[in-house]
Amino acid sequence: MTKKASNAVAKVLEKVASKSVKMAADSRCMYIYHQPKQPAGVKEFRNK
Repeated sequence: MTKKASNAVAKVLEKVASKSVKMAADSRCMYIYHQPKQPAGVKEFRNK
């Protein structure tokens, strides 16, 4: 794989990971009595 193609793949994976973290930070578990603990760094990604 060329360097340009690998950079493109890395950028796409970075965007997917970023969106996933933002969605996890802003959502709740659908079960009323269960909310798993999130890492401390996830709080930085919450929408305000």
